[in-house]
Order: sequence, then structure tokens, then C-alpha cells
Amino acid sequence: MAQSNCQECGHPLGDDDLFCGNCGTAAPNGQAPGVSTEAAWAARPGPSSAPGPASGWGQTAPQVSTLTAQQDRLGNPGPPQARTALSARFFGHAAARPASPPSNPTRYLCAAAYLDSGYATQVIGELVASHRAVAPSVDIDLGPIVRHCLQARRIALIRDAVLTAILVLGLVLATAPTIAVLIISFALGMLRGPSWQRRSARAKIGTAAGVAAVLLVVAGLIGLIVVINGLRSLATTGSVAGSAGAAGSAGTTFLTELVLILIAVGATVAVYTSVRYRTLSDQLRPDAKPFRFGRANPDVETRIAQVEAAQWGNVTLYAGENPFIGTGRINRAWSIAIELDRARPASQEASAQPPRRRYVPVDPVDLQQVIRERLVKLNDPGLPENERVSALMVEDHVVGEGLRSWDGPLIDPAQKVPYSLAGPEAIDALIRHPQAGLRYYQRLSVSDRGQAVRSGEQEVIAGVDQEVAVSAFVYVAVEGRMLYLQFVTTVLPPIHRRYHIIDGLPKTSSGTFMTKVLLETATAMFANLAGAPFMLYRALRQVRREQRAFAAEASSSDDYLFGDVGARQSVRQIGAAAEPHTYIQVLDAIKYTKIIERLLTDTVFDFLRAKGVDTSAYVSAVGNIVNNSSVINYGTMTGPVTANSGGQSTQTTFQPAQERQ
Repeated sequence: MAQSNCQECGHPLGDDDLFCGNCGTAAPNGQAPGVSTEAAWAARPGPSSAPGPASGWGQTAPQVSTLTAQQDRLGNPGPPQARTALSARFFGHAAARPASPPSNPTRYLCAAAYLDSGYATQVIGELVASHRAVAPSVDIDLGPIVRHCLQARRIALIRDAVLTAILVLGLVLATAPTIAVLIISFALGMLRGPSWQRRSARAKIGTAAGVAAVLLVVAGLIGLIVVINGLRSLATTGSVAGSAGAAGSAGTTFLTELVLILIAVGATVAVYTSVRYRTLSDQLRPDAKPFRFGRANPDVETRIAQVEAAQWGNVTLYAGENPFIGTGRINRAWSIAIELDRARPASQEASAQPPRRRYVPVDPVDLQQVIRERLVKLNDPGLPENERVSALMVEDHVVGEGLRSWDGPLIDPAQKVPYSLAGPEAIDALIRHPQAGLRYYQRLSVSDRGQAVRSGEQEVIAGVDQEVAVSAFVYVAVEGRMLYLQFVTTVLPPIHRRYHIIDGLPKTSSGTFMTKVLLETATAMFANLAGAPFMLYRALRQVRREQRAFAAEASSSDDYLFGDVGARQSVRQIGAAAEPHTYIQVLDAIKYTKIIERLLTDTVFDFLRAKGVDTSAYVSAVGNIVNNSSVINYGTMTGPVTANSGGQSTQTTFQPAQERQ
């Protein structure tokens, strides 16, 4: 075959080159000779949930020969959807996955939609009213969360619209009774909130006295209206009997209107409260089946489908500064850079002559694959079940800034949304080109879900979900005959405590449930009635703002060359607590960080030594990392640490696993 040149920079290309070695552009023939697109997609390791076959150190990692295994691992039905020959090979859309029982974090974030209107607004604005990329969803499913947010907004809009109509009509047609209803609602609202049970006896007596005083004011208002109407009738007719009848009629009319308004307001709030609590208690209980939602308008359904698929992708475009959006705060980070020099033969170790430096070529793709195989073995089926890290995922993670050209390879020109999936060929190219606009990390995520404790066939205690998720990111680069290894861990705190209320609600079939609904109705009437016009206006304005933002993003590709399509917020992080709830959760995050870190450093050491690389600098660097970083109270302290004035700091020498044997 005749030699060809790169279309971008003119650099000469060999017959077997897939990419230009100078600029990274794909070869002009579109694919390597004899390699189909399907074969390229199949040339990646199998599912990360189970370890692959072991391979010798320094050898190329075994490849899966069937397309099916690769599709299963990526959650994708085949090669990325075609845009051009380039994007068809490298980038595409991930595929949605079948509905499954929701995890505890998913349930709590669905509940947040009904318990916190601000949370629902942020979720809708980020995921529904935009064309942006989707942040990684660690241990959650975005589909149910988005739909519950839309439903929570919908039922709140109906409530506020009905209450606003009642309030406006009441003030126009029955002013005094409507004002009386507001006063009564205000009095009942003084009893609002779960803090009532925690109040002192004196506070409860004072509150009850205040409620009684407000109700006496209402009774006095009714009496005043009766007296005024009687005096007005007496002045007109001059008859005492007529004035008494008029006063009685006015009082009856007032009471009738008052009761009717109270019934209308109470029924509206009671229906809303019942629907809300039935959703929290029935649909979001731990053993509930996936809920079936009604269809939204076509634009919303299309966007939800995009989000449900994109959450399983391996490409994250981010807005702002955080490339690890969606995985929590950075808990620990370090890096190592060493020269890839050949180790001195054993016969020359005692020689005083300086070693002759010889470069040892290392393929970072091979190293990443070896790391993957070792990390996946944390959940090795060959281990006893109680020793496995069961809630573990090892995945590809490609990150890049969200400011992208609308006609670039990362944007779907038809849907105007970012692609969420990078194919294996693109991933290998990114690993070998560390200076590209996208960066490849291998991501390992561990959710702190404990297994059930068993003694033989008997269950001792059920498993528990601590809701803490630890993610580790591994970056490998070979540049200038140097190996650069970067390790970053992030920690997602548990879901906010106030969203756990769903685990403490009574069953809907119990009398306690109806009592709770009635009590909530009585105490929420004033806030709902008085605030209905303002909340309705604010909600409608927010919907209009979201519609305009969605339309503006859709049309911006016609007016601008670049657009910011990066993810701005993570649904999981918005609903997370500021800190772990317990110190056990802190210790678990430290535990998994240490386990992953040690496994990584040993794996890289074994790989380098098998390649014949001089590992003395690597061992020294790892030793410094072990000695100079101590995790303290959900953070990292640099340098040796002592606990008191007479304490001592201990230096530990890093000893690779194989040398300890």
C-alpha cells in the first residue's frame, strides 16, 4: 500500500497507523486495514463486574473476541450512532438500561422532590430544561428522580391554582369570612412542624394560649359583625324584632360562608397532602416496584430519554472547574513521575559505575488494563462472599471542558446534545495521547452497602447501606520517556437526613396515616392559602424561564460557533449532606481509599518490574506518599503527625507485595 499523509498536518503515515503520531487525527482511510467498526468496538476487555483471565506481566492484556461482551460492559447496543465516519467510530450515545429496584439514595432523592421544592427546581433546570451533559450518577438512577421532580411540581401547581382561586373569590364575594379563615389558619399554623414534640411544657402552654387568643379574636369578629348588622337594621326599620332578625341572619350567613371556605381550603390541602404522603409512603418504600408515570409532552419525554441513557455513558463534559463532578469532594490526591530506565542486571548491582540508561517503552493502555484486572478482583467470585467488595464498579471515565464547537465530534448535530459514550478505539487513543482536549481516567466506585451477616444458613443481622460512595480515579501518561501516575479519590457524603423521612412514615392503611394527613392539613392551611398566589406566580415564572432557556440553548448553535454544554450540577451532590452522618462513614471512606491505593501501587510496581524498569525511584516515591499523607477527620494532613507533645511520628518504608513474600 502506498504511503499516505495526515490530512491535518501532513505528517507521513504508515500502513498500520490508525492515528497521526504528530497531531492525533484519524488516518484518512477511516479505519485500519482489515478492521471493521464492529471489530474495533469488540477489542476491549469484558464486563468490569467480574475479573478477566490473568495474563503474564508485560504481555498484552487478553481481549474479548465477541461484540456481545463489549456491548454488555458499555451498556450500549452496538457502535455509537452514526454522525460522520469519524464520530461513528469514536463517539456516540449510551443506551438506557431496564428499570430496576431503586437504591436507597435514589429513593431519598425522589422523596426530596416532595420535601424540598428548591431541590426539584434545580434538578429540572439542570436535566430537563437544558441540552447539557449529564454528570455521573454514582449509585442512583436519574430517570425516577427527574419524573418525581416533575410530578411534585405538577401537584403543587394544581394546589396553588385552586387555593388562589378560592382566596380571590372569597375576598371579592365574602371578604370578612375569608379574613376570618386566614386568621384561623394562622392560629392552626402555630402548631406546625415536628418540633412541637420537642417543645417544653411551658412552650406548649404558651402556644395553646396564643391559639385560643386568636380564635377568640375570630369569635369577637363574628359578634362584632352581628352587632353592626343589628344596629344598621334598627336604624333603618326602627323595629327591635327586625333588627334582631337581621343580626341573626347576618351571623348565619357569615358562619355559612366561613364554613364553606374552610371546607374548600381544607379539602384542597388535604387532597394534596394525602397524594404527597401516599407517594412517599407507598411508591418510595424499600420494597416498592418501579412506579409508572404518565407521559409528559414530547420535548420533555425526549430529554428524559436522553438523560436516562447519558447517565450510563463514560464521557463527562463539565462546566466550571471540577472535572470530577458527580462523585463528591476530593479526599486525597497524589502523583508520581519516574524515568522509564532499564533496571541494572543483578551482576552489576554492586558495581560503582553509574548504570547505563536505556529507555524501556511502556504502553499506557496495557498498564491501565492490568490495573483494571487487579481492581476488579476486589469482587472476585473466587473469594468467600463475606470478603468481596460487592458494591464495586470499574469503568472508563473520559472528562473534558464543556465549551465545545457545535460542529465538533463530541456534539450530536441532530439533537444538539453532547455524546455520552466513547468507543474503545477512542479510549485507547486518548490514553496514548495525554495532551489531548479529553483526559482518560479509570474510575473505580465503591458504594458502602454492607452485606447481610450470616452464620451458616442463619442470618445474624441484615445488611445496611451507609450511603457513602468512594470513587478512585487513575490516570497514566507516558511522555518524554517518563511515566506519570496520578491517583485521586473523591467521597460522596450520605443523602441529607431530612429526606430520610420516608422510612419513618406510617402505612397508608393505618389510622395513624390519616391522622398525620389531617394534622398536616390543619397546620399547613395558612401557609398554603396565604402563600398560594406568590408560589403560583413564582412557579409559573420558573416554568417560563426554563422554556426560554431550553429554546435559547437549542437555537444557540445557529448563532454561535461554540456552546457550553458541560454539566453544572450533580443531582446526587445537590441532595447530599455537608458531612457524613457518623464517624463510621468517615472510617469506611478511609478504609476503601487505603485498600484501593495499596492495590494500585503494588500493581504498578509489579508491572514495571516485569517490564524490566528500574523501580527504585518508584519505591521511594510511594514511600514518601505513605509517610507524608495521613487522613485526618475527613481530610488530608501532609507530613508526619503526632497526637501529643510527647508523641512520635513513625516513618514506614514501602515494601511491594512481591518483595514481602
